[in-house]
Amino acid sequence: MRPHRSLRSCLHLWLAALLWGWAAAVQAAPPLQLPDDAPVAIDAWPAVSLLSDPDGRLDAAGALRRLADFSPPDGPHANLGPRRDVVWLYLPVQAVGGDGRWVLDIDYPPLHRIELTVLRDGQPVARHLMGSLVEAGRRPMRSRDHAVELQLAPNVSHALLLRVSTQTAMLLPMRLSKPAIYHARESRAGLLQGVLAGVALALIAYSLAHWLSLRDTMFLEYALMLGGLTVFFISYFGIGQQHLWGDGGGALAKVAPQGVLVALAGGGLFVAGSLRTRDVAPWTHRGLMGVTALATAGFLASLAGALDYRATQTLATAMGPLPMLLAIPRAWRQARAGDRLALYVLLGRLSYMTGALSAAGLLRGFLPVNFWTQHAFQFSCLLEMLLWTQVLSLRVAGIRLQGERAELERAALLSLAHTDALTGLPNRRGLQAALAAALPECQGGRTLALFLLDLDGFKPVNDRLGHDAGDALLVQVGQRMRQQVRHGDLVARLGGDEFVIMAHAVPGEAEALVLGRKLLAAFEQPFIVGGAPCRVGLTIGFALAPHDGNHADDLLKRADAAMYAGKQAGRHTVRRGGASARLTFSS
Repeated sequence: MRPHRSLRSCLHLWLAALLWGWAAAVQAAPPLQLPDDAPVAIDAWPAVSLLSDPDGRLDAAGALRRLADFSPPDGPHANLGPRRDVVWLYLPVQAVGGDGRWVLDIDYPPLHRIELTVLRDGQPVARHLMGSLVEAGRRPMRSRDHAVELQLAPNVSHALLLRVSTQTAMLLPMRLSKPAIYHARESRAGLLQGVLAGVALALIAYSLAHWLSLRDTMFLEYALMLGGLTVFFISYFGIGQQHLWGDGGGALAKVAPQGVLVALAGGGLFVAGSLRTRDVAPWTHRGLMGVTALATAGFLASLAGALDYRATQTLATAMGPLPMLLAIPRAWRQARAGDRLALYVLLGRLSYMTGALSAAGLLRGFLPVNFWTQHAFQFSCLLEMLLWTQVLSLRVAGIRLQGERAELERAALLSLAHTDALTGLPNRRGLQAALAAALPECQGGRTLALFLLDLDGFKPVNDRLGHDAGDALLVQVGQRMRQQVRHGDLVARLGGDEFVIMAHAVPGEAEALVLGRKLLAAFEQPFIVGGAPCRVGLTIGFALAPHDGNHADDLLKRADAAMYAGKQAGRHTVRRGGASARLTFSS
């Protein structure tokens, strides 16, 4: 019996030593003091110790049994970088006075699952479940980040045991604050994200409106890129889960990296269009189109479930630098050549690169977690998008300039089609267009006089002095006719030595005859052609609208008939071709 008693005594001593060692380990780390009058949030990370659980098999009791294996974290502040293992965190705390109400928050919304056990004197008194994959109804607080309100008995030692598992980077900025301080800080954080999201949505609306009005795909590509980044940030900072989708499970768990893939697809197209790589840099263009195709394929595969969160995030992270590597050298060369549009693309890409490198350093575990490292990528993307609005502005200016040039060319072609090449006066087509616009207004007492003028003695001058002199004479004839009419009246050349004058607001035949006689008198003065005087006369026939007709052809026929009658009667006359006149039309 004695050997058995001795063995039992040894066993008791060993268990006592083990328990004493565990208790000593627990007491070795002094609890984080939480004074009730703390004016700001208290950073909990310096008081944290951690334990890696590679297989994820430990439960809370098992983790507590290994408390002696917990050790202070090394590396940058609150940043464990990308990890595949489960991590246990142990945080001893003690509320000093007050009501004992404190809020624990971990300000990194992408963390997938956090299990919290609250211990009092080594015994569990509460358990809470948080994380982006936890439905909103199961979370302790419907907040942007992972937060829980704790009731800690004042002046009593407590400990917080957290089990953290995630497929994203393990960033753990942990703070303890009084509820009022926490809610004030969260209000400011929500306001910041609301303002930034509002700016992004305004830019998206701006680009879509221009796309609808201008039908330029560059504006749609900009909207696609900015939309993807906006979705990423509202998911990354927890706004989406807080306000838009409460259930973060299923396909919504991959919203953030999917947003990055959409932004990469739109960005590849936008940069290619901005730098005109199809025409000036074929290899760069192929690379950007490859990025767009791969990002689109990855997005569709992730949406269909072929890629899980980690694979989607890995693809988005790996592809992130590619557009910069392709665009920056090309934009630099074009900017040095004086291309303003390329300059803004370059500045935008450099801003994006600064933020992307900061984000990469943060997610890879190289940088400490603080406000600036968490928001550097967001601010740099916003600056890039604002810089690229200048790209869109220049694009709008270019489209407007192209439109103005096209309008000028169209007007020039129209002018050529409606203008006599020799005299610069409207030709037959121009006269018909003017009559088509003016005749419908000849109602309610408004009248119009149409004069057909044929030169007397032009052919002998043309034969004697030559065609060049004849052309010069026709130019002077047109100028003299324009000098005799009012500003709003039209002088046109039908061809040869035939001219037409369309005079508005001529009350009747008497007033028309006055203008006709004025024209005849003007041609009594000789013209100077080739330095020598040259005389030609006029024979004029006219018709009045609406008295003599409302159609251009009828009026011209009657004016022509009157002019022909004047030729037969001895020329240098002005006659009216009324409805009762004999109509003869000479071509």
